[in-house]
Amino acid sequence: MRKAFTLVELLIVITLIAILSVAVLATLNPIEQTNKARDAQFKNDAAEVLSAHERYFASQNAYAWNSGTGQTVAVGVAAVMPGNVPMFGVVGSNWDGNGVGSTDSPLIQTSEIKTSFLNKAPFREEPKPIDMFYAYTDGADTNYVCFFPKAKANRTGEQGAKLKCMDPVDTADAQIYSQGVGCTLATSWTNADLTPQSGIANLMCVPE
Repeated sequence: MRKAFTLVELLIVITLIAILSVAVLATLNPIEQTNKARDAQFKNDAAEVLSAHERYFASQNAYAWNSGTGQTVAVGVAAVMPGNVPMFGVVGSNWDGNGVGSTDSPLIQTSEIKTSFLNKAPFREEPKPIDMFYAYTDGADTNYVCFFPKAKANRTGEQGAKLKCMDPVDTADAQIYSQGVGCTLATSWTNADLTPQSGIANLMCVPE
């Protein structure tokens, strides 16, 4: 007599494998892992841009937004600057969103940042709201570079508690807030909500 698995036994094994596969996929969550990797890359890029601004200040005795081409911010004035405008310091005065005519920006002219940054999502002509970078300066020596996190783990819990509010409405009174009275963690992450807001903490900033 030959020994073999019965149809019922095979079905049980297949069912168990399917259950284990679903459990592993739920644990790993490939989309969440991709979003975490994206957030880590954005955080590294933000840190590199902020470091470039500080190096520029050390050599020029002014920040890029005080001495750049096109739009500029007066010394002593608090401001919020999106990454796709010249006063942010990465894109240039003739920038067309595709890296053409962009290399006259302060940070690139002084080699504080690589030209390849122009191809990154935050510096394209019309970046999606989720991909925007924002620089904040208090007009003196406090500066941040911020972005909207994509991973759920970075929007909730311990990481979510580090997210900040930013008020860009009035350039002269621009501010950045840690969570607390009047600044609460974002509950919605639709494109309509992905703007710097004084009452909604939705920005991951460097430094934290």
